Amino acid sequence: MGRPFRDLWSLALAAALAAGCALSETVQRTEGQLVLRAGGGPAGPSGAAIPPGPALRHIVILVPGVQPAWQVEWVDTGTSAKRPGGGGTYAGFLAGLLAVQSAPYLLAFWPAALGVVAGSTAMGALGAQRDSTTFSRMAADDRETIARTAPELRPDYLLRERTAALLAARTGRALRRLAWYPTYGPDTPGTNPLADARGEGAEGVLSVWLEAFGLAMGEEQESLGVFARARAQLVDAVGGGLRYERVLEYGPGRPLPGLPRPAAHTLEFLALDEARVFRHEMQELIGRMAGLLAADPALPVAAR
Repeated sequence: MGRPFRDLWSLALAAALAAGCALSETVQRTEGQLVLRAGGGPAGPSGAAIPPGPALRHIVILVPGVQPAWQVEWVDTGTSAKRPGGGGTYAGFLAGLLAVQSAPYLLAFWPAALGVVAGSTAMGALGAQRDSTTFSRMAADDRETIARTAPELRPDYLLRERTAALLAARTGRALRRLAWYPTYGPDTPGTNPLADARGEGAEGVLSVWLEAFGLAMGEEQESLGVFARARAQLVDAVGGGLRYERVLEYGPGRPLPGLPRPAAHTLEFLALDEARVFRHEMQELIGRMAGLLAADPALPVAAR
């Protein structure tokens, strides 16, 4: 093998190794790993012991006088995409190498062959850099759209109202809303929900709220799905004891009996048309979670 030929393949090997190093720098993520999280505060404890007792006929649903301030954050903004330039460099190198292999006569004119490999490699790197820059800009816009949309959903309100409507259908009695203002003074109406409930002749106070919601990694890389964590508690208005508590968590990697497998989409699709897809997916999920809570046979409310 002549020196020019060896020089050509030395350059090819160096390009391949450089591309391989670029390709190896990836960020691995697993299904269910949180990407976007919105919450009003830390999650409360669960697993409290619930004593048995008779079903309650008249309950009220607690409505906070102050809506929670949703803190939206991107937990993981990394991607599993290749480092900018790496994929295009490697693809360009392979394209140039294929051209050389498919035309053996170029080996007799090694400067031309060297130009094919080097030129294709450079063009691949340029194209990858351009694509990566475009993708990053689009991804940043999509993230901003979803982060801006999340607090506007009022998911806790949707969950509470949907649960109340379904419970009214189950019990045959509409649930009265009970306002609660925990930050006001002790003598202000609305600061003692149990006393207020007893004053209205209610036997129990139901509280339903979302602790967190957002996006999580899907089964496939670069796919995302909505997730939510909801909690419901029913407190005896007379004795003050906890009569019911259930925590629901659903999303990619967090299946929930009674609900279909979580759907996963790309970030661009979820943010499509001012995050309309994200809105729809979250509203559908909240409605289904409300249905599970309202129909739970363990919830001690008297039916029709």
